[in-house]
Amino acid sequence: RSFQDERGLDVDGDPGPATLAALRPAGPVEAAPIPKTRSGVRDVYGSFEWTPGRGRSVEIEGNWTARNIRTFELHTGQRRRMHRLAGAELVDLFERACAASGYTPKSVQTFNPRRIKPRADSKLSMHAFGIAVDFDPTDNPWGGVRRDGSPSLLRQHMAFVEVFEAAGWAWGGRWTGGKGDDMHFERRSPR
Repeated sequence: RSFQDERGLDVDGDPGPATLAALRPAGPVEAAPIPKTRSGVRDVYGSFEWTPGRGRSVEIEGNWTARNIRTFELHTGQRRRMHRLAGAELVDLFERACAASGYTPKSVQTFNPRRIKPRADSKLSMHAFGIAVDFDPTDNPWGGVRRDGSPSLLRQHMAFVEVFEAAGWAWGGRWTGGKGDDMHFERRSPR
């Protein structure tokens, strides 16, 4: 309400279109540093309170989502929601990775307020911060081997992975001794 009052907006506490426009930064957003730790993630992308939902889902409290999550259009025409400090970079890296590798994932899954596991003590997924993306989950499964026994599509097109890693993003396929979460990339330094 004080934010709205200071800017001459209707003071109702509701982040409607005029309030959301005032919350958005003017002009281009500078590239944010890539954090290494969970506390670094909160420092760079902002922290928020949350409550558990069903399964792995969470409800993000306050207006963090309205202030930080934006819709970005990929070169394929798909529109995806990401953190305002990571979305433009995803758009650029995705197009470059597709061109470098000859592989264009059909499924691109981004912002999703959830925990890593459906347990009360589970940490938040980086998808909840809008800084993670999963590509073609069926074709890039945990462990790196598809149902037919062939390597994941990302392992078959490592130039795709290399574009993201060169930009400082972590690839989940490197986790747990190289047999990790092949579909997953996040804008956080490798562990």
